[in-house]
Amino acid sequence: MSGALIEVGALCFGLSAKDSWKVGKVVEWNGKVGAVQSNDGEKLSKLSEDMINLVSDEVLSEDVDDLLNLTLLHDSTLLHVLRQRYMRDVIYTNIGAIVVALNPFNFKIPHYTDDNMPKYLAEGDRIEENLPHSWAVAHNTYWELRNDQQNQTILVSGESGAGKTEASKIVMKYLAALSCKSGDKANKEAAQMVGTKINMASPPLESFGNAKTVRNDNSSRFGKFMRVKFDDTGFLVGAHITKYLLEKSRIVTAAQGERVYHSFYLVVRGNDTRLKLARDSSYKSLASGNMLANKEFDSKEEYDEVITALSTMGLPTTDIDGIWKCVAGVLNALNIEFLEDGEGSKVSEGSQGFIDLTCEQWGIDSEVLKKEAVTTTMFVGGQWITKVLSPVKAVDGRDSLVKATYDYEFGWLIEKCNEMLDVNCEGTWVGLLDIFGFEDFEVNSFEQICINLANESLQGHYNEFIFTKDMELCRAEGIDVTEVEFPDNAECLNMVSGRGGILALLDEECSLGKGSSAGFLHNVEEHHKKNPFFRKKALAKNSFIIRHYAGDVSYDVTGVLDKNRDTLKEAYKNMMRASSDPFIAVLHPDPATQNAKKQTVGGFFKEQVALLMELINSTNPHWIRCVKPHPAKKPLHFDGVSTMKQLASSGVLGTVKIRKAGYPIRLNYDAFKVRYRIIASDPCAEPKAVAQDIFSTLEFTKKEGQLGVTIVFLKTSGYVELEKMKRVRLAVFAKTLVMSAQTHMSRLRVACQRKVAQVEVIQTYLRSKPSEILWRRKQYALIEDKIIEATKQLLVGVKEEDIQRKEIAEEEDAAQKAMVASLLDGLEGVIQHWKDTKPARDEAARVAVLDTESGERNVILHKEKDALAALLKEVEEHKYEMEDLQYEREENEKLAEEMKKQEEQEKERQLEEARREAEREAQAQEIERQRHIALAVWAQQEEREEMEQRKMQAVLERKETAKKKRMLTQLTAKELKEQERLQIARSRLQYPERTFDTSSKVFTAGSQRPSTSTTPASPQSQSPFKPVHLPYSPPPSSVSPHRTSVGRSSCSPSHRPSPSLRAASITSPSPEYSPPSIGGLTSQKERLSQARVQPETLSSLDMVTRLRKLKDVRDGSLMISPKISLKDRRNPENPNNPRWRPSEDDTVLLPDGTKVPTSRASPSDDPQERRRRRAGLKQ
Repeated sequence: MSGALIEVGALCFGLSAKDSWKVGKVVEWNGKVGAVQSNDGEKLSKLSEDMINLVSDEVLSEDVDDLLNLTLLHDSTLLHVLRQRYMRDVIYTNIGAIVVALNPFNFKIPHYTDDNMPKYLAEGDRIEENLPHSWAVAHNTYWELRNDQQNQTILVSGESGAGKTEASKIVMKYLAALSCKSGDKANKEAAQMVGTKINMASPPLESFGNAKTVRNDNSSRFGKFMRVKFDDTGFLVGAHITKYLLEKSRIVTAAQGERVYHSFYLVVRGNDTRLKLARDSSYKSLASGNMLANKEFDSKEEYDEVITALSTMGLPTTDIDGIWKCVAGVLNALNIEFLEDGEGSKVSEGSQGFIDLTCEQWGIDSEVLKKEAVTTTMFVGGQWITKVLSPVKAVDGRDSLVKATYDYEFGWLIEKCNEMLDVNCEGTWVGLLDIFGFEDFEVNSFEQICINLANESLQGHYNEFIFTKDMELCRAEGIDVTEVEFPDNAECLNMVSGRGGILALLDEECSLGKGSSAGFLHNVEEHHKKNPFFRKKALAKNSFIIRHYAGDVSYDVTGVLDKNRDTLKEAYKNMMRASSDPFIAVLHPDPATQNAKKQTVGGFFKEQVALLMELINSTNPHWIRCVKPHPAKKPLHFDGVSTMKQLASSGVLGTVKIRKAGYPIRLNYDAFKVRYRIIASDPCAEPKAVAQDIFSTLEFTKKEGQLGVTIVFLKTSGYVELEKMKRVRLAVFAKTLVMSAQTHMSRLRVACQRKVAQVEVIQTYLRSKPSEILWRRKQYALIEDKIIEATKQLLVGVKEEDIQRKEIAEEEDAAQKAMVASLLDGLEGVIQHWKDTKPARDEAARVAVLDTESGERNVILHKEKDALAALLKEVEEHKYEMEDLQYEREENEKLAEEMKKQEEQEKERQLEEARREAEREAQAQEIERQRHIALAVWAQQEEREEMEQRKMQAVLERKETAKKKRMLTQLTAKELKEQERLQIARSRLQYPERTFDTSSKVFTAGSQRPSTSTTPASPQSQSPFKPVHLPYSPPPSSVSPHRTSVGRSSCSPSHRPSPSLRAASITSPSPEYSPPSIGGLTSQKERLSQARVQPETLSSLDMVTRLRKLKDVRDGSLMISPKISLKDRRNPENPNNPRWRPSEDDTVLLPDGTKVPTSRASPSDDPQERRRRRAGLKQ
């Protein structure tokens, strides 16, 4: 917020170190620093302008389901809306594509109970009428999966205790219910069964992968990615689980106030006497955090619940017993102590019992364990050397053994869950990622580097996705976004996981024999000290700082090399694989099958994160950010500082930053007109015209804001300018209003003065009233006697009237009493008469009722007697007919029994035939399987033969190339020799008196041979000869540009030109040809003298040609045997022949006649696939 707009008395949010942003008013401001008085009475001092955010009453009263719809998008307004909604038990709020879920610590909120789920299920493809919810995320995800046929991902994150696991369960439950919404009964039951299986997998995974932390009683200490699979019709059919980075250090020990994994406490609470376990306080690992009790996974009932879930998953009793034996062995092994013994160490006497129990539970030899615990064997200089270990090294080796064993056991449990849940399905899936949130503790180590790398990668993906969506909205509104910068964290990711990054340097330091934490820290500082995301304090000797998206985190390098190596010597692996317990024996991998170069933990996790991001990028993502509103974990408790920190680490505030990178303030045209029409020249115009007028008046450019199709986009600077102009215009209107008010007050003052004058008149009138009353009293005293006399006469008349009235009243009362007495005497006579006649009337009524009842009874009895007689007659008539029916029924029952026996015999015959048919089919399948194996062996043999042929072909091609080069050299030599001979012939024909010497130079006719030495001064002046340029036209038979070989006939005398032809060629020089000089020919001849081929000499090429011809003649004269080749399909020993049968010795006859065992081919080898691969190789 611009400091120019801040003034004393303004409504604002102030940043408090205790409660984060609080509502209040500015009480002090000097242009740079000010103070805010909050509504609850706290005074916030020394606040800079970025710690004060001015707001209006409209902003404070806003309540939206999507925080991006806030008029002023700021950290303070965002936190204010979340706090107000949470206090009203509204725990879900959208912010763009993210659903922010505040943990209510109360599962009985009315509008979030399961009986409200049908309201969401009843909506269409999108949730539009109901409140934000995890159900809404699952609903939209499912329908996007169905409509787009594209895999989806729901990313659930948050710190420990924020409710990630519960949110995942809610999403899973809704997906199962939604997939069962339509379809037949069988599909619904199958989908419900898959949901039940997923719920059954939760207790074992939480028992072995969760633990109590300071922030959560049931914190997941591993990442989990579950693919929830649906078929083509949208029904839930299965799931697959992938784990990420189990926290191994929690296997050995726990921090203060925390516990190791739940399974260690459950195995003690289970009281299984076969495991011979003591009290929980006897084990160092359980008591390491001084927190033996917990609300969850801490009782025998929960131990039994885990065993029931494992049994329901289909695990045999031996595997379940092996699981708990492995856990018990880890507990006992961690109690083994080592003492110094010279240069080495030894097992303490008090630890012998723990060694015996560990070996008994793991099924290994105690002597081997004791030996390997205190010694190590290395291969140096071609021989094995045994080296003793110090107590510290022995403890490290013991910890590595238990960490690896527990980690392999947890991985085995994940595989068993996948065996129960996973199916091969061609449909689509929804990925549900429940992964650890961003972590920043007092001491952060290797685990936090990996965890925060995963969160940094997810945040980078989220930034890119949200920024792209925001830019698409801007472009749809016609907004120019070319100057908007993307808040990219790729440089931070490369610094951690890229080439030359922190993890790469850690791997490099681990590969050194003398690598150390100090060396690693030095290398990190040297490589990244100029990186803006890296910082190291001068006084920090063992730590460095990475500036993550959620804040700066300091990492301690102590022990990071050992955590990254996580090495377990092969002797320990061989010892565990030799266990007598079948479950323990298969946990550790075989050292012989592993790569020579072991991958580090950091390298493996970096690859996992890369694969995870590749998988997420191939899907359509959705986000649920879980937030713990208060560390106390109680309902309706809200802590602003903790909430803001979690919002930053979960990427919610990153959305605000992305929006601020573009146009953070967005208003539709109607709201913009209502808010800023005071600035417009025509406030009554259309909303869009008002916005255009305001932008034109303020001369806004793209740096301040832009007008879209339906929305006004504003930068913070533009918003500040609008608010400033609004305040100026409001000030002008306020002045006008004050002037009008003052005028009105003046008018009221004049009116009041007139009223005062009128009051004075009234007061004067009222003062005259007492005089008037006195005068009236005097007048009354004069006529008082007359009035008294008249009054007395009046009273006497009134008294006489009263006496007469009383007498009349007494007469009326006497008459009324006489009348009432007469009436009473008559009434008593009537009553007495009614009483006297009542018995006679009652008797007559009784006799009448009895007579009527008797008559009705006689009629009914008569009718029943007639009906009974008719019934007896009818029974007598149908007696014989019923006997016939009984006989026929007995005959039918006998016939049905015979038919039933025949049907049973027919069923037995059919079952026998089905059994025989099944045996024949099994035999045919076995033959077909053997044929498949034989075809695979043949395919392998053909591949080997093809490889040999390709190798031979390559050798032959190289030989052919070398042969062509030699032939080209020979050809060149022969051509030169032929040219030399022609030259000699021409010279002799032109100069017959001279003789031609091949070792000397060529001279012209009539000249004398010069001496062997010439005068250097003028060699041409002493030579009377001139070079002769002879025409040359090589015959077609002797020299050809397309010649590929040299034969003897090319140089034979029969092919030499005749003398006449030579003469003609000499006398007819060609102007187009000029042969080289004689000196040049001589030097060329000397250079090629070694490469000449004599025409009379038989070359090796001719010999090879002749030998091949002889071989062809020999092969043509041989008789071909009529025997059918093994490669021919007609041969019954060819697996492609339908009549082929497997051999009794379990071997396969190959095309070359050799036999190989069928074990050389895997049944899964597909001959057709091999043929396609060979075809691809040939191409």
